[in-house]
Amino acid sequence: MSAYCKFGSTIKGESLAEGHKGTDGWFEVNSVQWGCGRGISTPVGGSSKREASAPSISEVTITKRMDSVSPKLVLEALAGTGEDVTIELVETAGKTLETFLTVTMTNTMVSGYSMSSAGDRPSESFTFNFTKIKLEYKGYDDKHKIDSNKAGKVEYDLAAAKEMT
Repeated sequence: MSAYCKFGSTIKGESLAEGHKGTDGWFEVNSVQWGCGRGISTPVGGSSKREASAPSISEVTITKRMDSVSPKLVLEALAGTGEDVTIELVETAGKTLETFLTVTMTNTMVSGYSMSSAGDRPSESFTFNFTKIKLEYKGYDDKHKIDSNKAGKVEYDLAAAKEMT
């Protein structure tokens, strides 16, 4: 599995992967982390009367090796105003890369940056804060053929605190 990110329309990456070329804005990432949750209160003896809080939605964090995209993303952390960001998780399907999950974030700002190195090329972590997020999963059958019955999509607007349809 590989993952690629596209930050805004002006940053160009170094990816050479077909369908995710750096000249089209894509750069390779090593990992992606994101989560959400909500508190649910269940009174003893009253599990049918549960109460849920508003969701807590974490920021998206990526890690990557330092490259020509790094200074541009650091500048976004220092002075960025918000861009659309796409992250695609892909796997090899024969000789091509097949995207199985697309994460799209709207009005995204870099809220954090850190760098570490143990003598090799530095590894970086960037954290993205956004106002809307959309996850689109492309479903597959047991023979790894696209199966739209297994596909799924969720889109959430944090500012409005509601699912988008």
